[in-house]
Amino acid sequence: MLIHDVLRSSTANGPGDRFVVWVQGCSRRCPGCFNPVAQPFPGTGYDITIPQIMSGIPDAVEGITISGGEPFEQPEELLRLVRAARDRKLSVLIYTGYTYEELMNSFSGMKRELMHDVLKHTDYLIDGPYVRENPSRNKWAGSGNQRFLLLSEGIVVADLTEKPDNWIIGELIINKKGTVTTTGILDGITLQL
Repeated sequence: MLIHDVLRSSTANGPGDRFVVWVQGCSRRCPGCFNPVAQPFPGTGYDITIPQIMSGIPDAVEGITISGGEPFEQPEELLRLVRAARDRKLSVLIYTGYTYEELMNSFSGMKRELMHDVLKHTDYLIDGPYVRENPSRNKWAGSGNQRFLLLSEGIVVADLTEKPDNWIIGELIINKKGTVTTTGILDGITLQL
């Protein structure tokens, strides 16, 4: 799988403590994208096997979040990753610039089957293109048009976008070497280091 980066523990990228994988490559190129360095193919990304990804996941995390880039542009690898996560009893959250309806209806043949199989192994889907001019009300969605969907066997069972306890959250992580990583939604926050 071509990925951009991983974060071993995060509470700003979905419910609970999560392992985050950012894939490399996105042809959608939403204006104002939070992670534009993850758009080019191959860009700054690197190849890694699904077993290598899984071996880096701490036992304490509750789930895996897959973001990007665009995860569904690598559907075969994405399916292997979500299956491996489910085998480890991890919840799966995927960020995508596609809407759920596009993933269900816009592809044909083998690609459509792959999309459906991925969704069958997904617990949460944050869907839709990032729209800079539409601020998010949900702590995990990047813009207000995006939905936070709960899935079961690939079917939407609840739209959690407007759930009252979904306040906006962001993380600022400084590691031992002094490297600063920001993740989540940090709009309107000014940092001085």
